[in-house]
Amino acid sequence: MNSISSANLQQFGRFLLIGGFSTIINYLVFLLLLHAFHLHYLIANVAGFISGLVVGYPFNKKWTFKHDEEVSLFHSYLAVYLGSLVISIIFLKITTGMLGIPAEISNIFAICITTCTNFLGTKIFVFKNSKL
Repeated sequence: MNSISSANLQQFGRFLLIGGFSTIINYLVFLLLLHAFHLHYLIANVAGFISGLVVGYPFNKKWTFKHDEEVSLFHSYLAVYLGSLVISIIFLKITTGMLGIPAEISNIFAICITTCTNFLGTKIFVFKNSKL
């Protein structure tokens, strides 16, 4: 394996670790809003997604992509994640709204899909000058 592939694998591993933590936050907020507050599954999805985004950004910036410039990249990060959020909403609307799959199950698959789009988007558009 060449050094570029190893670096990408290392970044992806870190991204998955931070993503795992962010996903737990995302999914717990989603479940809380869905079941305790009886919010619509799409609203609960958006709130959960945003909570995961806020938790993940500082860790991805400093640890995953080792980006320590003082310039805030949050706007670019937010744009990537908003694109993933749209994908997530469309996926949930189809799987839960049209196919009748429980939102709790659909959301897990949506998170898996958006993990990939988030990694590629942050690597290509946000932290493109990362040290790895």
